[in-house]
Amino acid sequence: MKKRAVKGRNVVLAAGFFDGVHRGHSSVIRKALALAKARGARLWVLTFGAHPRKVLDPDDAPSILTAPSHKVALLSELGVYGCIVLRFTARLAEQSPAAFVARLARAVPGLRMIVVGENWRFGRGGKGTPQLLSKLGRRHGFELIVARPVTWRGAEVSSTRIRGAVAAGKLGEAARMLGRPFSILGTVIPGRRIGRTLGLPTANLDPHNEVRPPEGVYVALARVSFGWYWGVVNMGVRPTVSPRGRRASSLELHIPGVRRNLYGRRVEVFFLARLRAERAF
Repeated sequence: MKKRAVKGRNVVLAAGFFDGVHRGHSSVIRKALALAKARGARLWVLTFGAHPRKVLDPDDAPSILTAPSHKVALLSELGVYGCIVLRFTARLAEQSPAAFVARLARAVPGLRMIVVGENWRFGRGGKGTPQLLSKLGRRHGFELIVARPVTWRGAEVSSTRIRGAVAAGKLGEAARMLGRPFSILGTVIPGRRIGRTLGLPTANLDPHNEVRPPEGVYVALARVSFGWYWGVVNMGVRPTVSPRGRRASSLELHIPGVRRNLYGRRVEVFFLARLRAERAF
């Protein structure tokens, strides 16, 4: 998805933080896409780069499932035309709901419809509700559609539930709520090349997100710019090769048969199953 200005006289906007782009988010996007298609409109997404609580309450801010670049890529795969990624600041947090919507209407003059989930909030103190947004929409010439939540095992699918499932190593539960296996997008960085000397070259990833599954060895599927590959991931401190006192958690990916230079490339790693805990040899 390329950066582009929001132009046109017929724009549908889906708004939300969309962390993880899970099944509930996908439901909002698909509903918005269907409405946009019926209107001959383009679908844009309004989201934030960082979680609002990073500004409002940093000590209680959740770890994110998807970094902004990963989130935008996933939204693009769903068919979104473009994304407006706002930087959430203290100044933005102090805007009243009415001021926020007025600013949005000026930035997107062709705005004709907004689609949100039931729990979306905006404006100072989170006082902006879907009901208020509908009222403000009549003032600024757009319609509001509220998408119903998606449930699984009797509760609403949410980013919070998925974060908990991933952290607990319940990858199957996370996958059911995401609608796909949990994945981490990262950039390959230089490592110590110990695996290469042993005949098992690995790619060291600098993850873009913050949520991690428990340390261990995993069966994985890796998506690189030139294809999809089966692989094995070691998530942990590499006790066999790392001296005590200098062990930092890392993510290493081994893709059998792939010898191409991956340095600097972005790789998305899908965690399919945990084979075992990490151990020293």
